[in-house]
Amino acid sequence: MSAFGERLWDDSIFTPPGQPRPKPQLVFSLLTRLRLTRATRAEKEAGIREWLSTHKPTEHFLRDLEREGLLHLLPDSRP
Repeated sequence: MSAFGERLWDDSIFTPPGQPRPKPQLVFSLLTRLRLTRATRAEKEAGIREWLSTHKPTEHFLRDLEREGLLHLLPDSRP
């Protein structure tokens, strides 16, 4: 815990108390939030696809999706 009262969330990002969690920067971080780290690949992909349907991913998250071979999960409206 930081000496300034900030909280460490996944992705090693500190946020002040009472502030919302930042968007995930890594696929694994999102899977942790969704409690899908032990799920089957199909369940993980379904969870990621559902999250992407209502959230705009960061550029870093998009790069991680590409590294993980998961760009096919993006909604059609995104490149």
